[in-house]
Amino acid sequence: MEKLTVFTGILVALVAWREWFTNKQRLRNELFDRRYAVYEEITGFMANVVVHGSVEPGGEFEFLRKTKKAYFVFGCQCWVKYLLDDIYKKAVKLHELQATLEGLQSDARSNNLREQTEIKTWFSQELQGMDDKFEQFFKLW
Repeated sequence: MEKLTVFTGILVALVAWREWFTNKQRLRNELFDRRYAVYEEITGFMANVVVHGSVEPGGEFEFLRKTKKAYFVFGCQCWVKYLLDDIYKKAVKLHELQATLEGLQSDARSNNLREQTEIKTWFSQELQGMDDKFEQFFKLW
């Protein structure tokens, strides 16, 4: 009878450990999916700016809405918050520059176009380095 009790205890412990391990893996996969969805929003927005050279009207606000949970999903990393803030501010500035371009003449127009080019270059360079920045969050093991 004592052997049966020990065997039952071991079996219960094994089942409990297996359930814990399975739940841990499920949570890890769910976190991966959430992180990847936010990452896709970030890189998709940036790629859109690089490809089209502009921010669609309201696009910067949509970006904020879709990425508002990024800071928490990526483990409250401050650099994520700063990156998103930079993306948003540069998108707003690019939108502003493009909206005011039409009425400008000579030097003011040249300065506006130079600033637009700098912002677009920033977006392109940052987009190229995104995989390296976020790689640590997508390792499954």
